[in-house]
Amino acid sequence: MISGFFNRAGGIACLVVCAACAQVVLVSVTPVIAALASHLDQGSAREIVELEKKRDWPGMLSLARALLQREPGRADWWFLQGYALARQGQHAAAIESYQHAVRINPEDEGSWLALGQSQSALGQMERAIQTYRQVLRYRPESAQAYLALADLYIRQGRPDLAIPNYRESVRYDPDSAQSWYGLAAAYQSTGQRERRDEALQGLRKLDPAAADQFEKQYRSN
Repeated sequence: MISGFFNRAGGIACLVVCAACAQVVLVSVTPVIAALASHLDQGSAREIVELEKKRDWPGMLSLARALLQREPGRADWWFLQGYALARQGQHAAAIESYQHAVRINPEDEGSWLALGQSQSALGQMERAIQTYRQVLRYRPESAQAYLALADLYIRQGRPDLAIPNYRESVRYDPDSAQSWYGLAAAYQSTGQRERRDEALQGLRKLDPAAADQFEKQYRSN
């Protein structure tokens, strides 16, 4: 199942492994699609990747529905349908698809994270928080779930609750510049300047430009 999730910077170069033909192809797709394609047959993987690269969300939705007609009990296809719907801004419908996916495979991190993202997009903050906590029931080391929780708490104006989640996120993924930035900003907003500077050092090691931008925005305060 899908163990990766969206990189918020958009499409990046990923290795997609075709299990059926033992070929490795370098393509430019989002990590979630790379993760999905990595365990599919060659034909399905290629078709999904091409649709992603072209940003053909209606085409991806049509493909997902065709696949669901053949295999209605497969969580991958429910996830794919939800992903295509979400990419078109149809988050309410996407939520229904993601819920099907997690009912079939309740331990699939990617589907839970996608569900929480669509709930958040609709302003369903408390539901999204519960969804991300559900991820942590199955995958307590999920840096992405901790990051998503922290970001939601920031949106709610609760940096005190965001901080421990950012800390867990960098604990499990110390190479996440986004998590270090969020942690530094949360410390800044709570007046913890010494800890802010420590987090900023972590950010600078990964993304000096982002650290410079942070300092321009915050360090004079």
